[in-house]
Amino acid sequence: MARSITSLDDVTANNLGTFKKINQVSLPTSYSEAWYKEALNSDQIVKLAFFSELPVGGVKAKPLNLSSDLATFDSAVGAKLVPKMVPNVVYIETLAVLTAYQNLGVGKQLLDHVIDQTKQKYIHDVCVHVHVTNTHALEWYEKHGFEQKSLVKDYYKLQGLESPDAYLLYLKV
Repeated sequence: MARSITSLDDVTANNLGTFKKINQVSLPTSYSEAWYKEALNSDQIVKLAFFSELPVGGVKAKPLNLSSDLATFDSAVGAKLVPKMVPNVVYIETLAVLTAYQNLGVGKQLLDHVIDQTKQKYIHDVCVHVHVTNTHALEWYEKHGFEQKSLVKDYYKLQGLESPDAYLLYLKV
């Protein structure tokens, strides 16, 4: 059997800057240094994707209990699992693939990893916010089984995006 041209690896202190750069050039949102350092915590689902040994994508997700406030970008990325609360969803904070490497299965491999980790944690839902104008991402998530649950008004307002609304998408696993 031939070796796959794509692979996933852990995000470490040594490659955290690469993960940050992929997000900076691929996403319209920005994240704090604390958010990136949080990626090194073991309760996070975080991977870098490689295509022919070049880092081209990444994902960061975390288990939450939906009693968490996901009404704004800042509250969603700052949400923590409250001790003694059982997580009931895995929230994808970022899933980014460099434009030149999209449609090559890299994003699907990252999503499959999140789904596998979700199942291992005995959680049955994955959710993600997608900017209302990002039709490419909306179509991609829907193609992979996600369904729109709601429109969140002003979700990206503090990020300064022209259209600050986002769709909240869910996938049953």
